[in-house]
Amino acid sequence: MSDGGASKEVTGYSGGGILIKCKYDTDYKDKQKHFCKDSKSGCSEQIKTGDKNQWVNSGRFSLFDDTKSSEFWVMIRELTVQDTGTYQCGVNRTLDIDIYTPVELKVKQGSLVSREVTAYAGGRINIKCRHEDEYKDKSKTFCKIGTHQWCFNQKQTKPNSEWSHDGRFSIHDNRSAGFFSVFIRELNIEDTGTYACGGVVFGKLEIYTVVTLNVTEDLSYEKSISKTLHVGGDLTVRCKYPQSLRSDPKFLCRGRTQDFACSYKDSVKESRKNVTIGGKFSLYDDREKQIFTVSIRAVTKQDSEYWCGAEKAWTSDHGYRVYFTRINLKVTGFPASTVISVSVILLLLLIGTIILTVALQKNCSMQAAAASVGKHCDQESGNDQRISLQCDYEEMKYAESLIYTTVIFYSNAINDAAPIVNDEVLYDYTSVTYSAVCG
Repeated sequence: MSDGGASKEVTGYSGGGILIKCKYDTDYKDKQKHFCKDSKSGCSEQIKTGDKNQWVNSGRFSLFDDTKSSEFWVMIRELTVQDTGTYQCGVNRTLDIDIYTPVELKVKQGSLVSREVTAYAGGRINIKCRHEDEYKDKSKTFCKIGTHQWCFNQKQTKPNSEWSHDGRFSIHDNRSAGFFSVFIRELNIEDTGTYACGGVVFGKLEIYTVVTLNVTEDLSYEKSISKTLHVGGDLTVRCKYPQSLRSDPKFLCRGRTQDFACSYKDSVKESRKNVTIGGKFSLYDDREKQIFTVSIRAVTKQDSEYWCGAEKAWTSDHGYRVYFTRINLKVTGFPASTVISVSVILLLLLIGTIILTVALQKNCSMQAAAASVGKHCDQESGNDQRISLQCDYEEMKYAESLIYTTVIFYSNAINDAAPIVNDEVLYDYTSVTYSAVCG
């Protein structure tokens, strides 16, 4: 698409589009404007309108009369070689001869075509804009053709072939391959419209491809899937996709939210055929059920985000990719089984410690009770008389093994003890103890 003053030559490519600017005197801003092509029978009208400051369409032709700048613009889409010729920018004067400014249009044969692309709200799209060799070293531009200005929201490539970013849009010029890529994130319905892929020549924009983008809302599938798993674990996700993508190859790509692109090595091009990539990824597309299944083995913390997508007429220098479902992964540092095992071990250790502590305390209590027994004991006689016996005890300290002592029998009572009835003898006992160390 070329722009500039009147009486000029402009060049376009078959399948592409072109924009022509026609200047006029401010006195004629209220007059009708028209655009016609010279022929043997006169000037054949292509489009004519009296509307101001808005686009008016007539087939492949559109006209916008900008009264502020005193110029009107004519856009021609889907150019063919037959469109080559002389055109006239005209101002209709009611009481006088119309004013015309000639424009020479030359349309070159090329493989470029205007095309329609479809994407989905909340997703992403990657569009390839192919160009001819003569634009190889020129700066490339992607812009939206709007109602009040012919090309706005313009994105331009960097001269060193790096990615250029502007909000949700990113653009990259692959000069050696003969195309530049446009990446749009977080698509919404308002992104629907007509876009132009062009090159900047001598400060003027020439469009060689016109893209009509249609962004639709589809509630038949999940736009985002979140999963949590541990490092080294395996993941399987099922991405349901829209009907319009059923026959297209599917792919899984890795990328983060802030990334402008998403890389992948292969795609699954047939229904119900498993494709394995590097032993880590497995892809399976069931077109009948419209479910794309992806498996990822031995995930790492770098596996934070993936996208399920489809290729539309994707070739080395043509086509576009649709990204329809985002996979968000939260990868933890330790396997869940390890955490559970450690917890069980700690619990068993705690229970064992409690049991051991209780047993030791009980043993200490019994030992203390035994030590508090008095040095005398009573024995009942046959006549219901209670006889006080002298009982001598000796507490034995801890030893490696049990220690036994001899029981000594006395034939006579000693000191002031009561006499023994029925020849009963007095016993002298020695206690036998085994104790543990008590804290």
